Amino acid sequence: MEVISCQQMKEADSYAINTIGIPSIVLMENAALKVVNNIDLGLDCYAVVCSRGNNGGDGLTVARHLILKNKKVKIYIAGKTENGTEDFNINLRIIENLQADISFIRNEKDLTLFGEDLKVSDLTIDALFGIGLNRNVEGLYYDIIKIMNEESKKIIAVDVPSGLNGDTGKAMGISVKAYKTVTFHKMKSGLLNSGVYTGDVVVEDIGIPG
Repeated sequence: MEVISCQQMKEADSYAINTIGIPSIVLMENAALKVVNNIDLGLDCYAVVCSRGNNGGDGLTVARHLILKNKKVKIYIAGKTENGTEDFNINLRIIENLQADISFIRNEKDLTLFGEDLKVSDLTIDALFGIGLNRNVEGLYYDIIKIMNEESKKIIAVDVPSGLNGDTGKAMGISVKAYKTVTFHKMKSGLLNSGVYTGDVVVEDIGIPG
């Protein structure tokens, strides 16, 4: 099994997009479909937790595919959407057009409602942060991850558990504790010996050359 660093993953992603010419939105679609393939579709209710980056875009795409399978899905978006990446915004518009159930987490009241909702959800899909996290989790995002860990029945993480350093396997202040992590292209070094956070790790090909 080949193991790579987060920087090597970013370089592979950039090569696929900028040199080979694969649109980033295509890679996002491929990633989401692989996550859906690893989700138990026999459950009743799914919660998808996103931020505004491309990991959040992955989460929105996962949510869309679950909705199209006639699943009950609640989507939570942390913070303001004004700073979303291009691919995140594209997928946000799509799920808005599908009249998806979307809530925003911006304050203490939102956090309380979020925690209450997670108690009745069968699976939480963690799409807050990907491999690009470069500082400790603080403030609102710390509280979101804490509530996810405390109230979720079980969590599946997209690419890396949010808050986990993908190179070192150390929690950056706090980390999601998943029962399964679906990572893309190659195994990240930080996922090798961090089972308390990652659970089972599945490596999925999303069409990146090499």
